[in-house]
Amino acid sequence: MSSIAVEKARQVHKRHPGLSFPVDMEWVAVAEGCELLNWPFTEPVREMKQGRWIGIAEGLEERERRHLIAHALAHHLMHRGNQLSFHGWQRISRNKQEKEADECAAHILIPAAELARVKEMPLWELADHFGVPEELIKQRMTVFASQEEKAGWQLAHEGH
Repeated sequence: MSSIAVEKARQVHKRHPGLSFPVDMEWVAVAEGCELLNWPFTEPVREMKQGRWIGIAEGLEERERRHLIAHALAHHLMHRGNQLSFHGWQRISRNKQEKEADECAAHILIPAAELARVKEMPLWELADHFGVPEELIKQRMTVFASQEEKAGWQLAHEGH
């Protein structure tokens, strides 16, 4: 886990107490100083962040849209600058930034306190509760989880 990614997500929740679930990422992004644009991107581009602007592909399913806005916001919070200006020699840095943004987005959308409260729900129900793709729930409970969270998840789901 990246402690900076988790901390940035915690800070978002501290600045905006009382967020309900699923998190209204459009509201949060604007509250954090970003502006959202729907854009007719072509595959494989689904989102882009430039300065305070977040471009989101038109026609996305709501769960994917919410996740991509959180991902772009994470770049805004952690990686100031143009995410499009990477060159081949910067690939390692870009991959690191993408992983950090993925983790921060997961913690914005699925914060530890709320996850602990509902962790006994089945995977599909957690995805519904948080309004995210099931794959993100899986990542949040494995790759992006603390050891304590992993243990709690395993204990809650023994025999399921």
